[in-house]
Amino acid sequence: MTGLWLKNKFTKVFVTIILMFIVSAFFVAPQKAAAQTNEYYDKHFEWDYNGQHWTWNLSIPVNLYDAYRSVPVSTRTQNGPAGYGFCTTTKDAYIQTLAKELNDTANEQKFSSFDKISFVLAFVQSLPYTSDQVTTGYDEYPRFPIETLVDDGGDCEDTSILFATLTLILGYGTVYINPPNHYAVGILGNDLRGTYWTYPEGSNKTYYYCETTGNGFMIGQLPDEFSGQSAFIYPIDENKQYIPSVAFQPNPTPLPTSSTVTNPSITPKPTQDSTVPVVPQPSVEPVLPLSFNIISENPLLFVLIIFAIAVSLGIAIFSGRKPKLRLAQTPAITQPSSAQSSPINSEGNKFCIFCGSNNKQYASYCESCGKKIE
Repeated sequence: MTGLWLKNKFTKVFVTIILMFIVSAFFVAPQKAAAQTNEYYDKHFEWDYNGQHWTWNLSIPVNLYDAYRSVPVSTRTQNGPAGYGFCTTTKDAYIQTLAKELNDTANEQKFSSFDKISFVLAFVQSLPYTSDQVTTGYDEYPRFPIETLVDDGGDCEDTSILFATLTLILGYGTVYINPPNHYAVGILGNDLRGTYWTYPEGSNKTYYYCETTGNGFMIGQLPDEFSGQSAFIYPIDENKQYIPSVAFQPNPTPLPTSSTVTNPSITPKPTQDSTVPVVPQPSVEPVLPLSFNIISENPLLFVLIIFAIAVSLGIAIFSGRKPKLRLAQTPAITQPSSAQSSPINSEGNKFCIFCGSNNKQYASYCESCGKKIE
């Protein structure tokens, strides 16, 4: 009975599907993932200003970065370059903390307001230039300040947004300046050297050009390729900025940098030594390999797998056996009855009296002449 049951084609297909489902359940069943221990992106920055080499370790919350990263590019660019105030997150508590630390450090160095802004500008200029097309696949992808810090830089609008956010938090008048195919920042100032724009026209407010890409550009220093070019000036509406649902509560007192501290100090440190401490790069938790401790973690699943293997082996064994050949019994042929039977020779064939040929025993007509055999 079992052999006949397994020989049925549809039964084999059904059993195969069931076995595939049971075995695949092991692979799709949720496995225990390792707890994520890295809740921060540890970032390291270096820049030079005023004859000193500065280093800065930042620990940026992963969930805060993810909140900004989830904003669609269509939302970021819906108002074009004039609407990048959406990305200027002056109300972000983490960026406010960064601006405060930069300000406190500048005050400790007894920097003037010009040097203070130049100090911040040098920090932003130290970030590498990266193309949106290469890093995101989009022609334009304006980053939020948190993204620019975690992503290790960006293009001209990304660093401009970061610099504008920091300077606005510090209380300085700031606008965006948009030369042809470029993006920069204007800082409100009086009687400074360099290039400036008056905004609004006819007013006495002069905004000095600040280049955020490339090291060494000072306030008011315009790159040669934009000399004599006109530019758009965009005011920044801080009320239209994006505010994520993730709240960051900065530590009231920054902790000193240490290999055992999970949230290093966010205070920049000057150093004369060319060697700097190594800060771990952001890590992504890898996909865990299949657990080998199946019995203890998934006893029921283990039993199902063993059962599936046993049934599979059983089917393979029964399917591999060659069936015994059975000779079919040929049914006897009953000759039609006739009142007169024709002569039958010694070989058992009918003899035609008309042409003399032999025919099969059950023939009614001669195969040669076609006449009826009596």
